Amino acid sequence: MEAEQVYRGVVKAGRGAGAGEMSAPSVLERFKLLLGIPVIPGTLNIDLNQPFNLTLLDYVNFADIGFSVDLVKQGINYHGELGMHYGRIIVADTCPAGVVFFTWADDPRTDAELVSPYHLRTILNLQDGDTVEFRLADKEQG
Repeated sequence: MEAEQVYRGVVKAGRGAGAGEMSAPSVLERFKLLLGIPVIPGTLNIDLNQPFNLTLLDYVNFADIGFSVDLVKQGINYHGELGMHYGRIIVADTCPAGVVFFTWADDPRTDAELVSPYHLRTILNLQDGDTVEFRLADKEQG
């Protein structure tokens, strides 16, 4: 079953936009409603070793939920639909988190961002270039 599969990715530096965009209480609340867990500002950016099957995740169009993202301000040239595929995961068999694939990513099936109630770099002692593993959370865990 694909949901039990372990997914692997390499930790990479981000643009720092996640912490800024997620600092608004309304954005944090929206992530909590979508994922069912509270999250802190910021994301852990990873490049997956293999393309992710996005049909395993939920999808939301930002316009439908009142999300506003200024991609030009972040230096991103993108003119498609603004949205994200998302789902609950367990990182390193211990940390509840969410995985997010933004529509404007360079490769929206391998450029993943992890959000969590914890600062994952710190609690898992992760550096750029390290491998991190996650699996989809069971529906009972979500």
